[in-house]
Amino acid sequence: MARKRDPLFSRLTLLALLALATDAALAARPADGFADRAGNRLEALIEQPAPTAPDADDRDASPRYCTADHQWCVRTRADAGGGTAQLEVEHHVAGDAEPRMRFVPLTGLTESGSVRPWPFIVRMAPGIGAPQVPADPAQAQLQNVLVGVLDEATTGYSGGGASASTVRLARIYHQDDGVQVDADVLVLPADGNASIRACFSAADTTQRAGACHDEYTFSADVTLDPAGQGMPVLRYRTTATRYPAGVSRREDSLAKPPLRRKDLRTETVAACSFLRVLHFDGARYQPDAPLPDCADYTGL
Repeated sequence: MARKRDPLFSRLTLLALLALATDAALAARPADGFADRAGNRLEALIEQPAPTAPDADDRDASPRYCTADHQWCVRTRADAGGGTAQLEVEHHVAGDAEPRMRFVPLTGLTESGSVRPWPFIVRMAPGIGAPQVPADPAQAQLQNVLVGVLDEATTGYSGGGASASTVRLARIYHQDDGVQVDADVLVLPADGNASIRACFSAADTTQRAGACHDEYTFSADVTLDPAGQGMPVLRYRTTATRYPAGVSRREDSLAKPPLRRKDLRTETVAACSFLRVLHFDGARYQPDAPLPDCADYTGL
């Protein structure tokens, strides 16, 4: 007799497969919030194999990332002429021989940095995402989405270094006169890491109890608010840490009292570990409360 399938096991298996489709090293990675009450869905994008015969466009482009059903694919591409980089979005519509291409201009990127696709997409429920539902049935049936990029930068210090990234989302929606693209409807810190040398002599090493680098980290998740209705409501959850406990990038660590054994731990920084709910105001996403100054954890 066939064994009855355990629904809990099936659910856990599905969640595990979704987790495997994500890049755990990426900031702004959804940890929860895959759907909301309106029917909007947040889905992981899956990196596609590199083309076997790349063309000139592929040379300046990132890998392609697609939804599991391949209806949506994205990649970033630098302008070979030194102009504006862009996020290329492919929308594969049933009945069309070729994908419909959408282009999101990427202006104001971090100098000497890099940009790659945010490996997630928010697919909106029918009738959601545009200021008004198109009267043209052909436009009304097309799906509206949020897509984005991670704008990354790094720098080096003497005996250390830092990296930081910003998540930038765009809205693609349809109206009677065609497709519309709104860039930068959300721009928020996504990730930060810094390692700063703190010992320059044997006496410093003793004062620092052998902990000769200050370490600062920041990470953020962008997810759907499950209770959201209408235009997707987003959750922005952050965590900031420092090691040793009590250190600050704004203070000379060697001017402080010697470290004790109990200081040699990673400390979560409450002021920069928070949850904000983000609502769309018609132009951009706005937090439900002001964001604190966390430049010590999000800056280079």
